[in-house]
Amino acid sequence: MFDLNLKFVPDFYADSDVNPILSSSEQKIFILKRDSENSEIYSTFDGDFFHYLTKLPNDKVKTHVMNIYNKNLIFLGIAKTKIDNIIIRPLNTTDRKIAGFALDTQQLKIDPQSGICNSIDECVYAVYFGLLRSTILNNRSEIRKNKDLHKLLSTYLYMIFVKAIGHEKLYSEKQSVLVHIVSIYMYYKHFLKEKHGYILSILEKDYSQIIKKEYLTELLPALDKIENYTSMKDISKIFIDMRIITDSPNVLTMSLLKMLKSMGFYCLFGPLDYFIPLIIILKYPINFIGGVNIPINEKIISSIENIIDHYMDKNKYDLTIVKNLKK
Repeated sequence: MFDLNLKFVPDFYADSDVNPILSSSEQKIFILKRDSENSEIYSTFDGDFFHYLTKLPNDKVKTHVMNIYNKNLIFLGIAKTKIDNIIIRPLNTTDRKIAGFALDTQQLKIDPQSGICNSIDECVYAVYFGLLRSTILNNRSEIRKNKDLHKLLSTYLYMIFVKAIGHEKLYSEKQSVLVHIVSIYMYYKHFLKEKHGYILSILEKDYSQIIKKEYLTELLPALDKIENYTSMKDISKIFIDMRIITDSPNVLTMSLLKMLKSMGFYCLFGPLDYFIPLIIILKYPINFIGGVNIPINEKIISSIENIIDHYMDKNKYDLTIVKNLKK
């Protein structure tokens, strides 16, 4: 096994409360190198992986994952201890090149001694998830400027919260709009680290075609109550302060956990490079994210995916750095 931590430092779009947890999990993953010693293991795994890939329709997953496969940048990773919040470790260089992806063999049910995998489909989508993360990290300044993307993402965040709260508990249009406004506010606060006043100006300027002007005029001053909140981990308290929910904060938290499962929960409360892949991967037949009642809107998801796909061709690769790792 080869230690990745000297060459590859875990990277995130911005700070979040769960970054240290995600970083710790990534640093626990070592890889089996693609060398003569492991050639039979990789021959078995690669054969099954390629066979599944060829059966997929000619969609974005097949195109981009096949590109990674052909570059021999998919590695089997072995975690020192059990982890449940990541399934793949992207290997990005300091000069923003993709050097590979290490799959967590334990969670993805890959036998590291034989290369036999009982969930090869999950491995394919895990590589796509990792590639989405790397693409977002390597194009962060352009993504930050993409207002259309932020509108779509904040809308999906709103859908997640409405589902978790329960439609039946939102007794008026105005209360539903308030959830939407809070979702937009916390999207910019948590994922993009914007300041209170600037977010209010964004809501007034960029969302007037989405939210009725009279609601914006009436409800925006109420956001002053939550100015001091900066993290998605406080979302239950925020909804209570805004008088949207009256339940214990734990009720909403448990609803989100059931909906998203452990890994999805970390994606929601983590950085943008986890949140965007979370949404995109929901349109595909995967089990590692998504539990009960998770909202699926293929039109919005596909629009988000198309935007990120635009950045895929800008990715650059380093095909030798992992090959030259020393034990």
